[in-house]
Amino acid sequence: MTAAQWTRAGLVAAALLGALAGLALIFGGPSGRTVAWAAGCAAAVVLAAAAVVRAGRPPAEGTAPTAAPAPRVPVPAAPEPTTNTVRGDVARGTVIQGRTLTVNQPTHHTVIDTQIVHAPAAEPEWPVVVGVLPNEADHFQHRELTDRLSHTAEDHSTVVLGQVLSGMGGVGKTQLAAHHARSLLAKEAVDLVVWVPAGERATIVQAYADAARAVLTTHVEEDPDRAALQFLTWIQTTDRRWLVVLDNLDVPEHVRGLWPPTATPPTARDASAEADPGPRGRLVVTTRRTDTALAGRGRAFIDVGTYTPDEAHTYLATALAELPAAPQEAELAALAEDLGHLPLALSHAAAYIRDRRDSMTCASYRARLRDQRGALERMFPERESLPDDYARTVATTWSMSVEHADTLTPRGLALPMMRLLSLLDPTGVPVAALTSPPVLEYLRRAHPDRAEPTGHDADDALSALARLHLVTRSGSGDGAAVGVHRLVQRATREQRATRPDRDTARTAADALVRVWPMRVHASDLGHRLRANTTALLEHAGEWLWAEGLHPVLLQLGRSLGRSGGLSQAVEHWESVTGAATDRFGHDHPDSLTARYELVFWRGMSGDAATCAKEFRALAADAERSLGSDHPRTLASLVQMARWDGRAGDAQGALETLESLLPDLVAVLGGEHPDTLTARSHLAGLRGKTGHVRAAVEDWRGLVEDHRRVMGHDHPNTLVARIQLARWRGRSGDPHGALEDLTSLLPTLLGVLGPKHPDTLTTRAQMAAWTAAAGDPARALRELDELMPDQQRHLGPDHPQVLNTRYHRARLLATVGDRSHALALLDALLPDQRRVLGPDHPKTLEVEADIARLRAEADADADHGE
Repeated sequence: MTAAQWTRAGLVAAALLGALAGLALIFGGPSGRTVAWAAGCAAAVVLAAAAVVRAGRPPAEGTAPTAAPAPRVPVPAAPEPTTNTVRGDVARGTVIQGRTLTVNQPTHHTVIDTQIVHAPAAEPEWPVVVGVLPNEADHFQHRELTDRLSHTAEDHSTVVLGQVLSGMGGVGKTQLAAHHARSLLAKEAVDLVVWVPAGERATIVQAYADAARAVLTTHVEEDPDRAALQFLTWIQTTDRRWLVVLDNLDVPEHVRGLWPPTATPPTARDASAEADPGPRGRLVVTTRRTDTALAGRGRAFIDVGTYTPDEAHTYLATALAELPAAPQEAELAALAEDLGHLPLALSHAAAYIRDRRDSMTCASYRARLRDQRGALERMFPERESLPDDYARTVATTWSMSVEHADTLTPRGLALPMMRLLSLLDPTGVPVAALTSPPVLEYLRRAHPDRAEPTGHDADDALSALARLHLVTRSGSGDGAAVGVHRLVQRATREQRATRPDRDTARTAADALVRVWPMRVHASDLGHRLRANTTALLEHAGEWLWAEGLHPVLLQLGRSLGRSGGLSQAVEHWESVTGAATDRFGHDHPDSLTARYELVFWRGMSGDAATCAKEFRALAADAERSLGSDHPRTLASLVQMARWDGRAGDAQGALETLESLLPDLVAVLGGEHPDTLTARSHLAGLRGKTGHVRAAVEDWRGLVEDHRRVMGHDHPNTLVARIQLARWRGRSGDPHGALEDLTSLLPTLLGVLGPKHPDTLTTRAQMAAWTAAAGDPARALRELDELMPDQQRHLGPDHPQVLNTRYHRARLLATVGDRSHALALLDALLPDQRRVLGPDHPKTLEVEADIARLRAEADADADHGE
């Protein structure tokens, strides 16, 4: 047979064997696989033999002889092409060559031979920067944190330094990291900088892969994941100095398995610490998160907050220096304060003012910013006009953060919680209010298809917001509070997805009322509750009237007065009374309630006679509208009698209360709080009318009744015990009064605390009875110790502080230091007039003492002459 015939026969045989292998594989079951394998191998052998025969056959008659086999094409050493190329005769020999890959497929007489040759890459020119560093802001503000990034690197010569810049959106974390990278490059302190946009895992992997191709001289895998691992391996062993920046890493899961190493083994470069003092590896992370996973393995958190007042002032002074009229120092400070010293807001506001330099000043910008009718987004540049390569506006920066927080566990609760926070005081909302039953019900309404949320769920929602620096948490126990930047609040109120509604406002009000304790008014918690209610009124006041006068308005007004802010209380109740009358009419129960509070606090401000007259008119209106037996009517009559007594008609007031008491008992019951209050006023009036012993017995009975009804440690019970001691002293037993108050003080400290007004009042009473018991020098020392505590906890204008100043002056006169006493009373009188009013009995008492002491001084002077 000829070579051609052998070749054709071999091909036919190979085809038959291939068909046999296919049939065996399909129908042969387990044993068929063996048959298929054997048939396949036989087919391959037959094909190879046919190829050998065909390659070695002589040329056909009449044809020219073939050329000798083509020699192997050599692989060129340099230069390397930037794209793959194909060289050689594809039919007989092929060379595929690229930058790192060469495939040489020569012709062979027996087998097909393939070689893969990796051409080495040239050493990069150091330093190398991978990724795009953000441009430095036009008016980059040097901060204490700027130096801290560099200084922290000291004494870390052989370990990787990991720093996590954590802060809310807009505080300048990215700018700090970019400035740090540029500083290291300028000082030639780093050989490689890799800037990684860390918003997605894929971008982190790709950045690492790009870095591998930029610095590795060996073969780099085409697959990005494998290339990224090659880069991580390289930085573990290299003696090159490197910096990796993971910018905006807000999902820690994105970097799982991709963290740069936290330590590198010592190398020859470590031999001379003086020649190469800095760390070989640096990692900087910018994030809104505070998760502990970000700070593991030697990475340390650096909290990035807003500018300090000085930094904000310096930034604005530089950014607005070219305005036609340079802003004054006070204007810059006020603008910085309005913007909460937030770098992002300051940058955008400065750009907005510069763009409108011919028509806008700092003052006019501040006026527009304060006008809540204008949307926040209109107070900063449009997206296409943002300065310093910012990609997001102030409003969208935080709306995206809130949306992100809402995806954290417990999913879906951060957003409604942020709605609540947007209506309350930015300096601190009590955690107790945000985890109270009204808020839990509000969260349940947000997701009615889920299980009812618990207090732990509400607390976790706050933690989710804190993890993204949308809020800050401080304190613990009863003092735990949540703060939020005022611009974040405003952006929340204005964004469609987070905008509060009537349900949000009423939930916030219900929560504040729920956690508002009795007699907490002059404490830190009282101040915080008042500040939150005031903020709620500012942002959602109309919604608090939707179902009548909300109880939070009552709490606010009463707390203002009981904390010593008498003029503020009067102003509040004037506003509430006007609003209630306009909405409901003069005789509506809510209008009568508001009038009752207004008249009461006017009376507490000093005008007892007018107060008694107005309560008489109020009682008549309440009787006409509500009936003679209505609690509001009876309460108005009790107050009328009380203020008649304070205005000088103690006997008439006593008779009125004695006649009212049976009606109160019949309508409300003998143990109702209003009945006990009437009995307390009656006991005081009996003492004032000369029946001191009867007053002592009345107070002794009131103490027992309060204990039975309210408990031994109830604030009202404690007040009754204070009054019992007071009247015991007035009955001629100062030692007994002092003994009672001394035994009561530990209970007051334990139940109410050292800052509570009743605790401080008890200390003042103890000093007074110490003096009455014959030791005025000791009483002066006690008042000297008391006054700083009162001023610190109650404020310098609180009536208790004024009263202590008065009694201290009188004691000085008692011990013979008349000139010092006169000086103190002269200093006290303007404050009495300003706080309590010129006609208040206490003011008149101070004036009378001044006149008496001066008359005595004049008499002594005349006698001496």
